[in-house]
Amino acid sequence: MTARGLRGLARAVALALAPWALCASPPPASAAVVAPSPGRTVTLVEEDTLLVFDPLTSSQTVIMQLEVEGTASPFGLLIPTPKPAEVVRVSERVRRALRGMLHPRAQVQRILDVEYYSWAASCAVRDVGEDDDPDAAESRVPTAAAELTPLGNAPEPLHDWLLKEGFTLAPAQAAWLSELRARGWSVVGVTVRPPVTEGPPPSRLRGPVLAITHEAEEPIYAAAMPPFAVTDDGEGERPPLELAVLSEWAVSVDAAESHEPFFADAVSGRDVLRLASEAGGNPWNFRRDGTLTAFEIERPRGLGIVRFVRTEPRPTIHPPVRHELKTHRLRVPVEFLVLALSLLVWTWMRYARRNGPGPRVTFRG
Repeated sequence: MTARGLRGLARAVALALAPWALCASPPPASAAVVAPSPGRTVTLVEEDTLLVFDPLTSSQTVIMQLEVEGTASPFGLLIPTPKPAEVVRVSERVRRALRGMLHPRAQVQRILDVEYYSWAASCAVRDVGEDDDPDAAESRVPTAAAELTPLGNAPEPLHDWLLKEGFTLAPAQAAWLSELRARGWSVVGVTVRPPVTEGPPPSRLRGPVLAITHEAEEPIYAAAMPPFAVTDDGEGERPPLELAVLSEWAVSVDAAESHEPFFADAVSGRDVLRLASEAGGNPWNFRRDGTLTAFEIERPRGLGIVRFVRTEPRPTIHPPVRHELKTHRLRVPVEFLVLALSLLVWTWMRYARRNGPGPRVTFRG
């Protein structure tokens, strides 16, 4: 089948699914096409992506995790890759290690605040604003299960996968995937199944951490995903794109305009091997220490293929460390103080009666 025939078939599939697709409001663009169940809305709120490019083996591993909100039903993710890819689910330690380097935890200064109140209860200690603690909030976000399916370059496996899982694509999404497939790109399908809970479903859901490995001659990433709509008119809000690249050398964005990284630093060979082991044991054959470079750029339009090229080493760049003031509140009931004082007086009086009057001291002139 010719490229024109592939695009025609994809458009036909998209139009057939359009009545269901338009039932949901368009989420922001992201690094993966979201295919929800009919009538459902899935909004991507956060995206963590690391590109590990190994020039010796001409391969790239994309380590990514998405966080979504608005659904308790299964949904699909379609991730395009320039070559057929192998995809595995890896430990969340990879994501935490990456975020720990790019976004170090804030330095916390702690203050004790004593508050007295009149109530017959024991004192209670708690953090003020503990519900706003990002680390505590992150630990409460559940992680979904996932089923991984390489769909290749042809449109038929994608069509069959959508029908089997009961997911939908909007015409703008189908057209964008069709254009990438016409350029030789492949697609990986991920079925995300939220955990079953007894109470109300969580407001947010974290997808699995995926390691997607494929052949590559350069660090490359398809970033400008179209919205869940009939057409991509380019008017919707598109959040900034944060991309980190780990390779043997420093990189820069291959674009006409200049993009300065917010992070640039060397990664020791030991840390590279540890990260590779946690990411599924991918053979990253770096001949020297790695270099981690991270950018925050405006999400591109059109096909949105972002490429990186080798550049001269940069001085070390780290984001500024945030400083936070955290107050620990100690609530002490007044009744407790009265009881403690009464006990002290009673003990002293009892001791005085038991031991009699103390010795007298007489002063003579």
